Amino acid sequence: MLVKPFWASTFDIITEFCYIRKIMEYTLNQINEIINGQVIGDGNIKITGVASVEVAAHGDITFIKGEKFIEKGVNSKASAIVVHRVIDELKVPLIVDKDPFMAFVRFLEVLANERMESEPGIHSSAVLADTVKVGNGVSIWPNVVIRDDVKLGNNVTIFPNVFIGEDCVIGDNTTIHANVSIMGKTSIGQKVTIHPGSVIGGDGFGYLQKGGKHVKIPQVGGVQIGDDVEIGANVTIDRAALDKTIIGNGVKIDNHSHVAHNAVIGENTMLIAYAKIAGGARIGKNVMIAEDVGINDHATIGDNCIVGGGSNVYKSLAPGSVVWGSPARPLNDEKKIQSIITRLPDMRTKIKELEKWKVKSEK
Repeated sequence: MLVKPFWASTFDIITEFCYIRKIMEYTLNQINEIINGQVIGDGNIKITGVASVEVAAHGDITFIKGEKFIEKGVNSKASAIVVHRVIDELKVPLIVDKDPFMAFVRFLEVLANERMESEPGIHSSAVLADTVKVGNGVSIWPNVVIRDDVKLGNNVTIFPNVFIGEDCVIGDNTTIHANVSIMGKTSIGQKVTIHPGSVIGGDGFGYLQKGGKHVKIPQVGGVQIGDDVEIGANVTIDRAALDKTIIGNGVKIDNHSHVAHNAVIGENTMLIAYAKIAGGARIGKNVMIAEDVGINDHATIGDNCIVGGGSNVYKSLAPGSVVWGSPARPLNDEKKIQSIITRLPDMRTKIKELEKWKVKSEK
């Protein structure tokens, strides 16, 4: 682990880590060991980069999804391509896999993990309470502050300027990016990623109205986050008033989303950017909540629902519902309403003409 004096800038330290990080270089055969497809052509060629098929250059590997992308592959300057079948028109070495996109993702996962690797150790500028328990292979970067009775699992990575409050538990192989704040009594599972600027366990927005004033309800609960969760940048997940705000296993939350106090989000649900989940809402499993959706307080969203972008859900949804609009309605109903709305100016003109005709006919 790099050791710098406490006055060294975070930029200097990050730069030095970047120079240490291994430059990408694989043979095609080594890539195929990860992808587990079939190499066609020279498996010993050197691959030094990844890129989309349109912008790939010499040294890059790319992929094409299917038949309609073959022409793009022919015109690509990539040194190798992951494809769904042997394609004679492509004059570069290939890796054949029935699902080339997923195969390429498997390789990208390896690259992403390499990019984020850092040597275990605790930077000299980090401040850890005496009661913090640190697992094996933990990497703690500059200016991290960790308070009393925190437990860090094995292979946890905590990037610069992170704050972790008292009585938190961070599971194995979790990565916490720069400038994240995790307030006290937060439990985070294994293989969780929290991106920069997010705040986990801030106070819920709870007030009583008394005598024309807002009386704050103390928020003394916690947050529980399951395994394999990814939380985007600038996400806020509030602590519960009394019990726990719960994020289930496999949940993915996009940037700038907000989960209010006492909300529960079921396993493998996805929240896309600017999703807003109000206090006490219950979201089921495998739910897809699109961008800029609002879920009303204490609403229940059943398993396998889909909520279209920009919708506002004011009441509970049965499992499997597909809704859109504000207020959210069944998708087909909302499509009809939107179609009618676009025709309202013409309908208004026709109504006025009919009214004029009626007046004339009555005379």
